[in-house]
Amino acid sequence: MAAPEKHGLAKQFTRLIILSGLASFLLLGFLQVVLNKGLRLYFDQPEVQTKASQYQVNELQNYITENSLSSTDIKKLTDWTRSHRYNLLELYRDQKLIYSSYAPRHYYKNNDPEAPELTDSHQHGPFYDWSPVYTLNFSDGEITALLYYNGFDACYSTGCDLLLIICLASFPLFFLWGSRGIVKYIVQLSEEIQAMEGGDLDHPITVQGSDELTTLASSLDSMRLTLRQQHEDEAAAAAKVKNLITEMSHDLRTPLTTLLLYTEILRHRKYETTAQAEDYLAKIDTKARQLKQLSDNLFEYALVTRDTVAVLDPPARFSQIFEEPLTEMVGELQERGFACALELGEEDDTLTVKEQYVRRILDNITSNLLKYADPAQDISVRFVKEKGKAGLAFENAVLPGQHRTDSTKVGLTSIETMMEKMHAECRIEQSGERFCITLLFPITI
Repeated sequence: MAAPEKHGLAKQFTRLIILSGLASFLLLGFLQVVLNKGLRLYFDQPEVQTKASQYQVNELQNYITENSLSSTDIKKLTDWTRSHRYNLLELYRDQKLIYSSYAPRHYYKNNDPEAPELTDSHQHGPFYDWSPVYTLNFSDGEITALLYYNGFDACYSTGCDLLLIICLASFPLFFLWGSRGIVKYIVQLSEEIQAMEGGDLDHPITVQGSDELTTLASSLDSMRLTLRQQHEDEAAAAAKVKNLITEMSHDLRTPLTTLLLYTEILRHRKYETTAQAEDYLAKIDTKARQLKQLSDNLFEYALVTRDTVAVLDPPARFSQIFEEPLTEMVGELQERGFACALELGEEDDTLTVKEQYVRRILDNITSNLLKYADPAQDISVRFVKEKGKAGLAFENAVLPGQHRTDSTKVGLTSIETMMEKMHAECRIEQSGERFCITLLFPITI
């Protein structure tokens, strides 16, 4: 299955900029059409056009009066018409055109004797008989004026300038509106990160889309899961330690109580014979040794559960690793009345272990066998090999009436921990009265 296409933020923002510009352009076109229609409807009313033209005439008359213009001040008249570019102005004296805002300069009669005069057919009005005429008072007398004001073009030009400003201002609004999903997602991620910082590791980080924010959210969610797993592991470790302390307290209390009882008997000489006193001393010695074994197991457990990494020894043959500690183990068991059945086979694979841990593991197994194995039945020690691993399996019969849960689990926990540090496998199985510990170490090629 192909991976989904990734839409980067740069690509998304580029698309948003293009779409925002297009939307602003379309809005400008639409508003220009509306403005055009509205102004045409407004200026098509005769009274509006008349009122607008009369306003321009009043302005022109004020300009003439303030500057004491004569009808021959062509330059100043031209300056006014240029500043009022939507006006058509023509001046007539005795039915003859003397000034036009659109006529070339040589057309004026007072400047060019060859300029044409009006024909007899125009003796009673100006060129544009459809437009009203006005009388202007110049310093050299009254002049008939024709003034047409194009109010539509004037308002439309100003309106388009304003619309352009509005549409330019709308561009960032369209951009922000288009990026609201990205902004909303960023705000949501910020809230979820704050919740995670506050200790809420159960609420998942929202992962959506296929951009850099998606990658960030996915990484944050992975970090959340990692932190939660670490907290769970820490809680499990704390519970394990608490359970260990509870079990050790129970296991230590029993021999201590017996030890105190026998020492109290001896202190107050509450025995009848010397043999009885020797028996009490022997029991005290047994309980003291039991306490020592418990403390040794606890020390070993604390030692191997440190956060340090175990440095394994160079690879060695199976026989080199287990021959000596197995000989000592079998010898001690036989001295205590246990019979051992060895099935070590002919294979001699190469293993990478830490021999110090191997000796401690075999010592712990020996201690458990001495306490819980039935001496009436053989203890089986056999070579096992499976799935690229090789090791030993120790199987024994449990003493009748002995319950494994009544014993300390420190030794077994220590074995599991040391095996884990050697990247090895430890299986502890019990079926009825049979108890088996299997140790499997990776074979080194």
